[in-house]
Amino acid sequence: MMLYKKVMLALKQRIDSGEFQIGDNLPTETKLVEEYAVSRITVRKAIDELVKMAMVEKRQGAGTTVIGQSMTGSMSNLRSNREYLAESGGKLSYEVDQFSLITPPDHVAQALMIDRNEKVFFIRRFMYINEVLSIYEDSYMPVRLFPDLSLNHLRGSKYYYLEQILGLKIDGAIQDFEAILPNEHMAQCLTVSEQTPLLKLISIGKLSDGQLFEYTEIVNKPKTYSYKHYLKR
Repeated sequence: MMLYKKVMLALKQRIDSGEFQIGDNLPTETKLVEEYAVSRITVRKAIDELVKMAMVEKRQGAGTTVIGQSMTGSMSNLRSNREYLAESGGKLSYEVDQFSLITPPDHVAQALMIDRNEKVFFIRRFMYINEVLSIYEDSYMPVRLFPDLSLNHLRGSKYYYLEQILGLKIDGAIQDFEAILPNEHMAQCLTVSEQTPLLKLISIGKLSDGQLFEYTEIVNKPKTYSYKHYLKR
């Protein structure tokens, strides 16, 4: 393994363990050079890798700030869950609970800016992190954009399917949060009470050509996955 990757993994472990909290600054390059007995170039490459993973942010004159953890979705850029867990050692798997062809609910048709009678795929998936059901996800995707979408594609990353298999370019997503109380099925799956307030993320994905490709609602099991971001003034 390349030396800079060893330093990156060591720093990432210290961030994930809570030694460096979100909002903390990492030690200076000089201190890291001394601590790991490596060159300044190696330290910079290690930090650049953490930047790519949206775990730290570099600012001129302000040092390197921790903005996320491996199990924490950063709000600064759009990444798949598999990308968030890359190199973290965490085990990620999906279970597809429902996959059907439906007429979209009114709010979904409106969000995707499609006709009420246009067919969409409805997908309900559960995401497991280290074999713990952590995310309850409902997605709606227009059939005309993905006529060959299969159950097998949905057992992995949707972004991988779009970008690597279909060759599409994802521009980003419009995201919003709302507090909810889970219904009976969601509460059973996430093993929480129906009276437990949960945070729901609503995400509307957009391709580079402007087409809206998915409407997704994501609910996390408390203490297994979170969204955090440190905002610099």
